[in-house]
Amino acid sequence: MASLIPRAARIGSTATPSPSTTTPALARLFSSTPTAPAQQRIPPESPLFINVPNPPQDQSIEAKRELKRVRGFVPVPRRVFAHRDSHEKPTEQWLSRAAPLPTSAKSQAEPGSHIEAWRRKMAVSRRENMRSGVQNLWARKRLLDSKRLAARTAKLAANKAAANAPERDDERLTRGSINAGTLQTTVLPDPERFTSALASAQRTAAIMATKSEARRDAIQTLYMNARSFIVNEAELEATVNREFADNHFESKGNSSAGYAIQNIWDLEEAPMSVENMMKELQNNHDNLIQDMTTDATRTTRRQKQVAEELTGGKMDDIRQQMHDNTTSKQSNPAI
Repeated sequence: MASLIPRAARIGSTATPSPSTTTPALARLFSSTPTAPAQQRIPPESPLFINVPNPPQDQSIEAKRELKRVRGFVPVPRRVFAHRDSHEKPTEQWLSRAAPLPTSAKSQAEPGSHIEAWRRKMAVSRRENMRSGVQNLWARKRLLDSKRLAARTAKLAANKAAANAPERDDERLTRGSINAGTLQTTVLPDPERFTSALASAQRTAAIMATKSEARRDAIQTLYMNARSFIVNEAELEATVNREFADNHFESKGNSSAGYAIQNIWDLEEAPMSVENMMKELQNNHDNLIQDMTTDATRTTRRQKQVAEELTGGKMDDIRQQMHDNTTSKQSNPAI
């Protein structure tokens, strides 16, 4: 069986180990620190038998095995020149104010002991370190800013050059052929645009005229209905007493069928349903009285519409006229 020890290790294996050399090996078993790479026994069939450097971006298992875990974290560096007047820090005036020289009479005299002399020496060293540190940080900041600005300018210039660069020959020669008419994307003016504009203006004028007529009719209707508006408290009190009186429906008389009016349905009739609308359209009512009065009602409505068109204004509703006539007759029986 071939030995798994490297050639360099087999050459020195003929010597008899001394007790002094075995003691550290036994002590190594109880140690928590890793062994040195030179003391590891690497077999010849191992990839690590010959030390071959890996490329910087190697993604192999061997390369990842060499990566060591970085414990802890690096603190965020302090922004020394973050304020607006930070450019004054490396000047002599700012440094003299930040670390002024001693001005007392005691500091000007000779040191009384070696401890005082050591303290003065440390104070001078701190002033010099602060001065050199601020100046070096300012120089490094300017250097980094110039590099960053140069990189940004170069990147913008490269992007602009790439955007304005002509088409490459390989792209031009390998591009598929496209019909010239397909590439023509210009929107041509409509030759019938003036005719369409005149027609649109006529339609708009008709719509505006219809709206104006409807608005005029609404104003006329409001003017006609304004006669019954309540405008003061006396009229409001009289209307409330009349509408909410105990004999309000009895004072209305009898309905068209001859019965006494007891509720609003007897006075105003029930709302017309869809079935009644269809029957009125076909002139086929269940009630004989309605069949006899339908033509007259339609004629009256037609006459009202014709009169409104001729006069250009709105007229009172038929039911309102009948109600006004009924009210006037009840108030004046002599009429």
